[in-house]
This record gives sequence, C-alpha cells and structure tokens, in this order.
Amino acid sequence: MIKTQIVFDDLLLIKRKIYALSKLFDVFQICDSNNYATALNIGQYELIAGFGNIKSLSNNLIDLTNELESMPLWKFGLIKYPQNASNLFGDTEFFIPQWVFIIQKDSNVLEIIAQNSDQLELNTFIESFKLLKGDFNPPQCFPDFKFSSKTNREKYIQTVEQIREDIRHGKYYEMNYCIEFSSFWSGNNLLPYMWKLNERTAAPFSLYARLNDDEILCSSPERFVWKNQNKLVSQPIKGTNKLLNGALNDIQMQDLKSNEKERAENVMIVDLVRNDLARVCQAGSIRVDELFGTYPFKTLNHMISTVSGTLEPQSHLIDILSSLFPMGSMTGAPKLEVMRHIQKYEDTNRDIYSGCMGFVDPNGDFDFNVMIRSLVYNKTNKSISYKVGSAITFDSVAELEYEECLLKGHRLEDLFNI
Repeated sequence: MIKTQIVFDDLLLIKRKIYALSKLFDVFQICDSNNYATALNIGQYELIAGFGNIKSLSNNLIDLTNELESMPLWKFGLIKYPQNASNLFGDTEFFIPQWVFIIQKDSNVLEIIAQNSDQLELNTFIESFKLLKGDFNPPQCFPDFKFSSKTNREKYIQTVEQIREDIRHGKYYEMNYCIEFSSFWSGNNLLPYMWKLNERTAAPFSLYARLNDDEILCSSPERFVWKNQNKLVSQPIKGTNKLLNGALNDIQMQDLKSNEKERAENVMIVDLVRNDLARVCQAGSIRVDELFGTYPFKTLNHMISTVSGTLEPQSHLIDILSSLFPMGSMTGAPKLEVMRHIQKYEDTNRDIYSGCMGFVDPNGDFDFNVMIRSLVYNKTNKSISYKVGSAITFDSVAELEYEECLLKGHRLEDLFNI
C-alpha cells in the first residue's frame, strides 16, 4: 500500500467530490458519519470510503473470515440477514477496493490509500480527483411516485395481535416485526437523493454503496459492533420518538427516557447483547457503559445503550460475528425463537435490511452499522424498496406500531417529492 494526503479547507466540498467520484466506479462504498458525535463519541472516522474492486471475497463465511483476517488490506462489504431461520448468516458481499479515502474526526486532512497501484498511478489518480468539481444534479421531483406494500394496515394489525398472543403464551418476549414498501423506479441517478438524505437526516452510520446489482442509500443511526484491538462495543437502539415543532427537545428526550415501554424494550435487548458478547469476551469484562442514553437526531430522538467487553485472545472474526449476528435490536428475544417466527410472519425476505455494512481495516479492527432506514435499488428488476419495523411486546398497540413504521418510512419516500 502507498498513500498520500490532501489538506482541505471545506469539509462539505471535499465530501461532495468524494461522492461525485462514485459515478466513475461500478463498485464502491462510502461510510459517512455526517459530522455527528456518536453515542459516547466512539469511533474515529468522519468518512471512510472504498472505490474499485481489486478482489471480491468469498460468500462462504469460513473462507471469507480467513480472507478478512489474512489480508492486511482494507476490506468493505455487507452481511445480509439470513433467508432461513436455521442459519445465522445470509449472503455476504465483501470486496478489496483499489482506492481508500479516509477523513478522521475533526480533521482537515484527506488520506488516500492505493492498495494495488504504483506511485505514478496514484499521482495520476490524485490529479484527476483534484479536477472533480463535486457537482451533481439536484434530485428530480416525482409527485406521483408511490411505494406500496404487500402488508396493508389490516394485515399488519392482525399480525401484531398474533405476535402479542405468542408473547402471552410465553413463546418469546419481544419481536421486531418488519414490512416492505417497493416501487418500479424509472430514474437513473440516485446520487442526488443520497446527498439529500444526508442533508435531511445527518445520520452517523450513513452509507452509499454499489455492489453487484444493488445500489444502496442508507441513513442508519445505529452501530452494530465496533472492534478496536481487544475491545468490542455494541450500541443497540430501542426507543424512538418524533421531534415535534415548537416543543422543547429536552422535554421530549425526558419523555422518551421515562417511557416504561421503551425502557423495557431497551433493557431486554441490552441483556441479549450482554449474553452475546459474553461468548467471545473475557469473563467479568462485560459492562453496560451507558443505559437508556437519549440522543437527538434531525427528525427523531433515539434511546441508545452501549455495551462493551474485552475479547478473549483466541476470538476470531467468525467467532465474534457468529455470537452477535444478527443483531438483537432487529430480531428480539430470545433470538433464535424470534427468528423462526420472523420467517413465519413477514411477507418478504429482509435481505440487506437488518444486515450490516462496514469495513475491516488492515489490523483486523472493524466497524459495522445496522442496515435500517435504507433504500435499495436493484438494476436487474428495476425496483426500489425499503423496509421498516418496530419492536412488538405484549404492551404494544398495533395501530401505534404501524404509525411508527410509516414515520420511519416517510423520510425515505419524501426524497422523491421534493
């Protein structure tokens, strides 16, 4: 690997140039924290991106783990939610990029790494990048563009009532029930919509990617798992309320923090994460660094808890992922039983939604988000879709849960009605 640095004065402008660069590559992934301080300020990157594809890594998890751990290079990619509840993992799509772009938090330096190029090629690439203007067309307005769902309001409410009956009979305690909205898409350029999504949400685990047939726009507020040397951290979100115009946000935040239903959901998932981490971390090292932390975002408030542990020396990447994936905040508890009922009740396969995307650095450290608040365009079938869900407990009111799903999806649909 060889690298160089570019000093910049305007973070927004340099980001626009990086996003504009994506138009030149068939495979890329941009992870953007949108200048947001994540819960407990964990994480060091303002932006990290990979462009080009030197090598696509294996879809077999064991082979993939060997490749991720044995190659001292940057790797980017995703793990999909499993199609079958008997498996912990769905398909994986990881790649080794030719070019890696890194901006550290609170820095005015862009580092560019060439993973398979000589100095002459790197210099040529840098000059071409400097000439980029960072311009792209504003998003078009499609006032008649509509998403539809296989799961209408009536069916959703019926299913939630069945889930509540399952809980009443002790089959499980909580289930994250999700539905999909989709539409035919006739547009040909989603980059402006990704930029608009970032402006509207400023989510700390946002992501823009093109992998195989899929173009992905994600405004996730949630971290799945972060590894730094021997420390492992997970930050599940459970608990949401809407920012109301004219209301004092600190009052809304306190309302969220004192909501017994939201607290019960949150602590249930925290206990699940603690148990998951205990499988790969040293005995006695698991701690809840923050319980019921409330954090404001642009349109919503979220309750985020932080759980950490010290890794056992012999824990490998496959051990970590096998213990934690899929994330409890997107399944419920107990995890395996809930996954079987998710397969039974949901009308579509979650696929990318409820999976995770992120990167693995040359030292084997990594950071993965939770794939929520995301749009996926599939160029083969010309469809664009999103999925939304909420945690169902016995105390859930089906109509309110459905409204929460619509609230989460509104920000995505509204991108096309600017």
